[in-house]
Amino acid sequence: MLLLYVMKTKLYIGLVGSLASGKGVVADYFIKQYGFVSFSLSYMVHNELKVKGITSFTRKTLQDIGDNLRAKEGEEVLAKRAVMMLKADGGSKVIIEGIRNPGEVNYLKTLPNFVLIAVGATRPVRYERVIQRGKPWDPKDWNSFVVVDSRDHRDEGNANGQHVKKCMDMADYQIENNKDLSHLYDDIQNIVSTIAKKHKAFKEVLT
Repeated sequence: MLLLYVMKTKLYIGLVGSLASGKGVVADYFIKQYGFVSFSLSYMVHNELKVKGITSFTRKTLQDIGDNLRAKEGEEVLAKRAVMMLKADGGSKVIIEGIRNPGEVNYLKTLPNFVLIAVGATRPVRYERVIQRGKPWDPKDWNSFVVVDSRDHRDEGNANGQHVKKCMDMADYQIENNKDLSHLYDDIQNIVSTIAKKHKAFKEVLT
């Protein structure tokens, strides 16, 4: 008897953007509307904290850990580790968050079915969101936010650092999220329609 094993095609949508730009909301939209699952590259960084026994940390701590991993194992290390884990997982539709270095984008773009969406918003809007969400490792005042945000956007002179702006420039699609949820959902849906038309592998899933 001949047994046929059908491998599901893996679909990856990457999300990159500034701090508190709304990436999580975009991810939730794909999760709820289209059955995607979400995986953040920052999981690798948080896992490294656990290995080192670090329980109290700030946004700067997370940035430093990520930089050190990229310095030791290459700029693509977080993306590479993530894809290895995801390939072993049964999920076929994956949102990848926490992209912060061009090396990660370059690696992810080698995947057969990968598109990258950038989510942006003005700094004042994002600062208000940071204060409202109140994550324990987030900055608590404007000046601290600017320092962390500037490093996140462009860590000058450090190829292994955060370069979110460069990553956003490498995106296939752009969203500017300065308004309400209704406007954001409209923008997402417009991009969904375009992806379904341009990328055959996504068509059945997104229509």
